[in-house]
Amino acid sequence: MLAKKSFLKLPVLYLIAIIFVVLNLSNIRISGLVDIMPLFDLMMIFYFGVYKNLFGIGFIFLMGMWNDALCGNPITLTSLCYIILIKIFKVINSKVAIKDHFRQIWQQFILFCLLFLVLKYLLLSMFNNSLYSLNNISIQFVLSVFFYVIMHKFFDYLNLKLLEE
Repeated sequence: MLAKKSFLKLPVLYLIAIIFVVLNLSNIRISGLVDIMPLFDLMMIFYFGVYKNLFGIGFIFLMGMWNDALCGNPITLTSLCYIILIKIFKVINSKVAIKDHFRQIWQQFILFCLLFLVLKYLLLSMFNNSLYSLNNISIQFVLSVFFYVIMHKFFDYLNLKLLEE
């Protein structure tokens, strides 16, 4: 019975991650200027893929494809960005001695988010032969950075309740 309960906990986490991808499709209007949404899926991928090392590359690849299909981006573009950054940050984390201080984790997320947005912006611009406005990306970056503080606590709670009990 205990094995069945723990077997179902990781798929519940995967389902929550997929819900965050869908959640990114709904936008918040701020001052009537831009439609944006914090990158909740990126936050979850960073926390469970880089920080906790629970999401496998296959699942992250599928999440990126799902995101691209829903957003109308070229398929595997987001997956490529996710995987490149995860590999880089896993190497960085293997060399960092102190990984449990929130400030350091948050700084890593800030860099992770910035690199993700820049890489995706450049790839989309090259693919479509046009430059996009940096306003949306800038606001999305700022919102994602600030929301990560709250989401990190939520992910800690999920990790505690789903995986460590």
